[in-house]
Amino acid sequence: MDDALRELLELNVHTVLPTPPTADLAHQIMRVHRECATDCCRRKDQARRTLIAEGRIVPDSSRTP
Repeated sequence: MDDALRELLELNVHTVLPTPPTADLAHQIMRVHRECATDCCRRKDQARRTLIAEGRIVPDSSRTP
């Protein structure tokens, strides 16, 4: 199996990463998991929280988390 395919398969897992992702990796995770809800997909939630902490996403204050 080539490395690119292995990376893509690893991105598709829904469990959290052992360490918070970098902002770039968090963006990739958000793209791969775009159909997932953050309350069901722990990896997307972790990526979203990373991007919020980095100031790359500003949550809508009229919505609940």
